[in-house]
Amino acid sequence: MSMSAYSFLHHWLLTQAISSDSSEGPLGSPIIGPSHRSIPFSRAKGSDIQRLRMRSFPFWGSQSLMPMGSAMEVTFNNCSYEGRRSVLQTIGEYLEREEEQPTPSGFEPTVNPSSGISKMELLACFSPVLWDLLQREKSVWALQILVQAYLHMPPENLQQLVLSAEREAAQGFLTLMLQGKLQVPPSEEQALGRLTALLLQRYPRLTSQLFIDLSPLIPFLAVSDLMRFPPSLLANDSVLAAIRDYSPGMRPEQKEALAKRLLAPELFGEVPAWPQELLWAVLPLLPHLPLENFLKLSPHQIQALEDSWPAAGLGPEHARHVLRSLVNQSVQDGEEQVRRLGPLACFLSPEELQSLVPLSDPMGPVERGLLECAANGTLSPEGRVAYELLGVLRSSGGAVLSPRELRVWAPLFPQLGLRFLQELSEPQLRAMLPVLQGTSVTPAQAVLLLGRLLPRHDLSLEELCSLHLLLPGLSPQTLQAIPRRVLVGACSCLAPELSRLSACQTAALLQTFRVKDGVKNMGTTGAGPAVCIPGQPIPTTWPDCLLPLLPLKLLQLDSSALLANQRRYWELPWSEQQAQFLWKKMQVPTNLTLRNLQALGTLAGGMSCEFLQQINSMVDFLEVVHMIYQLPTRVRGSLRACIWAELKRRMTMPEPEWTTLGPELNGLDSKLLLDLPIQLMDRLSNESIMLVVELVQRAPEQLLALTPLHQAALAERALQNLAPKKTPVSGEVLETLGPLVGFLGIESTRQIPLQILLSHLSQLQDFCLGETFATELGWLLLQESVLGKPELWSQDEVEQAGRLVFTLSTEAISLIPREALGPETLERLLEKQQSWEQSRVGQLCRGPQLAAKKAALVAGVVRPAAEDLPEPVPNCADVRGTFPAAWSATQIAEMELSDFEDCLTLFAGDPGLGPEELRAAMGKAKQLWGPPRGFRPEQILQLGRLLIGLGDRELQELILVDWGVLSTLGQIDGWSSTQLRIVVSSFLRQSGRHVSHLDFIHLTALGYTLCGLRPEELQHISSWEFSQAALFLGTLHLQCSEEQLEVLAHLLVLPGGFGPISNWGPEIFTEIGTIAAGIPDLALSALLRQQIQGVTPLAISVIPPPKFAVVFSPTQLSSLTSAQAVAVTPEQMAFLSPEQRQAVAWAQHEGKESPEQQGRSTAWGLQDWSRPSWSLVLTISFLGHLL
Repeated sequence: MSMSAYSFLHHWLLTQAISSDSSEGPLGSPIIGPSHRSIPFSRAKGSDIQRLRMRSFPFWGSQSLMPMGSAMEVTFNNCSYEGRRSVLQTIGEYLEREEEQPTPSGFEPTVNPSSGISKMELLACFSPVLWDLLQREKSVWALQILVQAYLHMPPENLQQLVLSAEREAAQGFLTLMLQGKLQVPPSEEQALGRLTALLLQRYPRLTSQLFIDLSPLIPFLAVSDLMRFPPSLLANDSVLAAIRDYSPGMRPEQKEALAKRLLAPELFGEVPAWPQELLWAVLPLLPHLPLENFLKLSPHQIQALEDSWPAAGLGPEHARHVLRSLVNQSVQDGEEQVRRLGPLACFLSPEELQSLVPLSDPMGPVERGLLECAANGTLSPEGRVAYELLGVLRSSGGAVLSPRELRVWAPLFPQLGLRFLQELSEPQLRAMLPVLQGTSVTPAQAVLLLGRLLPRHDLSLEELCSLHLLLPGLSPQTLQAIPRRVLVGACSCLAPELSRLSACQTAALLQTFRVKDGVKNMGTTGAGPAVCIPGQPIPTTWPDCLLPLLPLKLLQLDSSALLANQRRYWELPWSEQQAQFLWKKMQVPTNLTLRNLQALGTLAGGMSCEFLQQINSMVDFLEVVHMIYQLPTRVRGSLRACIWAELKRRMTMPEPEWTTLGPELNGLDSKLLLDLPIQLMDRLSNESIMLVVELVQRAPEQLLALTPLHQAALAERALQNLAPKKTPVSGEVLETLGPLVGFLGIESTRQIPLQILLSHLSQLQDFCLGETFATELGWLLLQESVLGKPELWSQDEVEQAGRLVFTLSTEAISLIPREALGPETLERLLEKQQSWEQSRVGQLCRGPQLAAKKAALVAGVVRPAAEDLPEPVPNCADVRGTFPAAWSATQIAEMELSDFEDCLTLFAGDPGLGPEELRAAMGKAKQLWGPPRGFRPEQILQLGRLLIGLGDRELQELILVDWGVLSTLGQIDGWSSTQLRIVVSSFLRQSGRHVSHLDFIHLTALGYTLCGLRPEELQHISSWEFSQAALFLGTLHLQCSEEQLEVLAHLLVLPGGFGPISNWGPEIFTEIGTIAAGIPDLALSALLRQQIQGVTPLAISVIPPPKFAVVFSPTQLSSLTSAQAVAVTPEQMAFLSPEQRQAVAWAQHEGKESPEQQGRSTAWGLQDWSRPSWSLVLTISFLGHLL
């Protein structure tokens, strides 16, 4: 018996190893499995489904194998040492071989159907036996391989494996993991934490000793798992020592959770009573205490840890509280104080620095320390301290510094302006380049530097690549100086900077490669366009890095080239419309195998809805959906809508396969879960919802790509999973929800106890807050048990609120006392808000406009303290401590010229300046640089939006023949209709061009100012050139009249354009963007579903409301994607009939009735997805197993 069991495992494992080498077969052979499928996309045979059922449910087969496993465990006890070693070695080599299966670049690891499922069976059925062998042999190599296999298992399968094992076996395996000192890559740390947490569930009691033993793995645990340990363990000195030792590897949210545990009154009492020994023991957690509790630390407690604070990693508010107790401005050893403060000196105010150690030496130790603060992001380059540093550099003159010394000033480079750079030598400038980051150079500086540093003759590839950071400084002159062969060779080093080019620079770069026979028309000014044949694409060999930038009109790749060079094209980041266009070009056959489809890479993102609909087998359909969601490019809205519409259609079909497909969905990407339509979300399993919550915690930007309605539905569904309805929301639930908190509704928000809300304010400041939650939060903050009435706030309350102060109403903000908003507090608060707005999450967040609230916040600084006092005149430090738009036109006009010059970059970058303020700022610029007719291209670029403040005659005097200068004006939104006319007329007059001669570059350069041409003039534009420029112009919300837009749209249907609208595919509507708003009423009303879904959301929003109501029927409106439907403006909705509004709401809610619609009829023929059916219930049960 024992030998037969032993032989069984050897024979079984050997069989699987052999099959893995010979399972794949030729393309088209019927291999059934979750990936690397080679069967055609046609209905699978009954025998195939049976094989899929047996292979897809590893735990079904395990019931009969488990007794064998138990018998084997007894057998191995009697086996020889060599036998046990042989089994471990054989299994280890097998698992190692499986892990090393090669996968195509850009795709998730896939599973071989003949070997992967067998591996799952091995792990599911025999893991306890393997654990027993490992305990006997102590093989670190085998342990590492086995853990690696567990980390790659679907989470639900791993959970079933661990929870079905005997408790002692699971505990023993965790001990092995701790003893083995496992090494895992960062990408697998979360999976290791999940495995550890599952093993912890097999312990009836979580003790202090277990925490200490587990401490090397603590950094990988989720906060919710960490919180399962009782609070009392923090009273154990050894536990605190373990936290100290491993805190460098812990995540901030883990430290925050443990820090809050310190506040349990039964542990250590109130914060002011904590002794020095305790403070030292919990030092790594102190910076993560809620601010309201940290502010209770007394000066005596803070001073007792004086030497420890610099390395503690304090945030701005915590650091300011510590500095108030450590800094003594009345003593003479100011420089020594600053030296001892170390990194804490980053948070000193200009006033404190002035009293301690006035800045004077550009290479002094204090100055270098502060520059280090700017380099690591703790000191804002636009703040007042940075301005003091810049003053030191300007007063001493950059010429006195060696190139090496100048490099430490790189973090403040954007603030140096143009005049200072002109004073530096070429060696100094070249020395700066290696330490500059892409965002460290303004476009105006890039133009200046590239003009100075680019060799005019014999430019080599190495020289061009050394200047790659300055690519956004491309001008007509510098582009002409770069030989085409050098540009082609530099593709790889220039590629990272291409996204920073303006639309016109991109157009000019593309035009460089379309020059016939390599000859350029230099023109009279030396800045003319390249020669091309109107209406005819010039055969061009494009560098790979430029292919994703091409307009459809220039994308002349044929199907044979695409299919012959798949590997060349499959990783390029094609745009939505390019991928669709190329998919059509390839004429993809419907019997394409999954492996061939994967080989198309990002080109597969252009898949048509018809292709998906022709996949008969549900197994294959889900495989393809899986693959689409694994692509690195975003799933386009129309394809997403097609996927779910097709799934809905299949749910109504009696298909026996459905009952076998649950585990087939296990490998689907978690992005698919997040992307589920709203009406399916309600029925997801709790486990699947938690997988979505984990994904949002890891990648909040994916949450922000959803529509607001989708975000709110997901947040409410997650809360429903974590807490019973109408019960208080615990702190643990709040932490688990993470970024989803910001999208809770009013009722759910009011379920958060006020004290828990107060202790989580710091986390909320990092999240995107939906309008509903933000409004409710603003009301809750003013409750007595939170921060109280605004008129009673002190500096402490303002610091606790942080940027959440902007959730208050404008009226409430205006009640905050001036004393609570000192210059330092105000500056840090505004800095924090700006920093968040510029972060990745902040840029994606659809937040409200805060101009009125910011103005109310700074009113105490920018307005006189009494009515009879004059308005204060700001210097540059005052502007940096607030923001330019806070100051009136009169105040700006009265500024000292040197102060205005020092802050010119800030003024030019503030979109909040009104017409009067723009005129005042432009007046100062003219004092600085003279009449506008003498402005150089880089000066015009630096002025940016301030140019709106020019008078009509001055605007006419600007020299606009350079497309670089013209594009600067074309990128500015906010011109008056008169100014638009002046700009375009001046350009035509100065360049001697007729409208009919405007080419791709100059049409793109005109940008917003294109609307300065009259309709009868627009008719003369070349349709061939305009159809290329449409890619760039269509991204703008052009301020053209309806008649002008109609003329522009008509250009696209002419022979040089895209032809009749009825023949347009969705990719053309996406390409032309907002120009689609000019399509005639009859043509719009005749659009088909797929054509409508190609229209960009921005284009939907700019269609004039009366026209929008006339052209789209309820049926057409119901076919909008959710992103398109959300883009419909309130003004457009006001013109719609009740049936049309209901159709838009239907599309916004993705087929689920909105609360206002429930009970209404659906007379215009839409099916109600929310109606329960047996097929929907089955489908949701499968979707519950997506991972």
